[in-house]
Amino acid sequence: MNVIVLDEHPPEDGRVGRHIRYLLQNTEHVFRLHFSLFDPTLESGHFSLYGEKGFRICPPSSHMRPLNFCVFNTKYLLPFCFYSRIKWTLKELDVNLTAPAVLHVHDPCLLKVATMMKRKLFRSARIVYDRHEFYEVFNKKTQLPTLTLHRFYELLAEDAVDGVAHASLGGKSDPRSLFPRAKHAHIPNFPLADTYNEAHIREKVLLSENNSTINLLYIGSLNPHDRDVRLMLKIASDILAHIPKTTFFIGGPSYGHDEELQQMMIPLQEEYGARFRFHLGYVTRSMTQKFTENCHIGLHFINPETTYWIEGSSNKIYEYLRCGAIPVVRASVESSESLSSCSLLFDRHTPKEKIISDIRQLISDQDRCRRMMREALSLSTQFTFNAVGPNYLKLYDQIWNSHLPPQ
Repeated sequence: MNVIVLDEHPPEDGRVGRHIRYLLQNTEHVFRLHFSLFDPTLESGHFSLYGEKGFRICPPSSHMRPLNFCVFNTKYLLPFCFYSRIKWTLKELDVNLTAPAVLHVHDPCLLKVATMMKRKLFRSARIVYDRHEFYEVFNKKTQLPTLTLHRFYELLAEDAVDGVAHASLGGKSDPRSLFPRAKHAHIPNFPLADTYNEAHIREKVLLSENNSTINLLYIGSLNPHDRDVRLMLKIASDILAHIPKTTFFIGGPSYGHDEELQQMMIPLQEEYGARFRFHLGYVTRSMTQKFTENCHIGLHFINPETTYWIEGSSNKIYEYLRCGAIPVVRASVESSESLSSCSLLFDRHTPKEKIISDIRQLISDQDRCRRMMREALSLSTQFTFNAVGPNYLKLYDQIWNSHLPPQ
């Protein structure tokens, strides 16, 4: 069986990467079609990150994001515009179109593209949709659903999807009800346990010297509409001012808010020098892992004013655990009861002053930090991709062995 992964994520996206690496351990024929909308500077053509046979399809411009967005989304809605290119690409990758195939889609915008491929190019194929996030947005006043572009793509392809892999089953309603004819699997965003520097992490967790420097970290989306960047910077300012042996690193894509964030971050950098560092833009997977292995406290703060306050499975929280770092979180997360012993968890309405005060008290207590870091590392064994990865293959078996006729 061929597995063809379709995605629009950054090339080193954690969930996509774990999925592909797991497949390569269990099947021979893994292909990837990467639609490079978010980094059009990458070259079109053959590529491989993990041993898969990949091909990158790039938008028309390397710098005009609005044009790229319009062109690609027009083709996503009218996928016959991609037909010739994809047919040629599959030939380039030497894909056997007569063999059974799973078209595994990691972005809702590519569902109609997969539907076109299933109907026009493959003799026998099934579509699996990997739902990384929730796209049901509700009006803050009326609590009525608001149609988003991502949800629109899902609705258009609802009847063509044979299986759905859910990163989380939280939310206001059971997301499995959104695809009633599909088979479903729960595959949380747990990390691959054996890809980290275990010796380094354990050495860090020991914190042998009482005056060890505490490193605080956040790498992820810096879109202020759904991430509370301002609060994270308030935390940085307070901690760096009151506790000398601390550092703070924040990085990630700002989605058009570079100038606004620079105005907030540059004064901190000027005041604290190397103790405060930031990077606006995509941070590579290898660099993210290195920073996380070195950090002692990892932040995850959702903006309480966002419409996207939904219980989820955050990749970075489980990576913090794996790296023996203390998660400090203001968000609605799965497994919060299990995380409470080694984390600081705040709800949507916790005052900022209390959050900052609690973090300062934690950092000031080295014994407590050591204990929570040890508990985080110990708890991480319960949240590994090795335990949930087989659910991908079980889902594939289900959609092939079910009695539902192919679309």
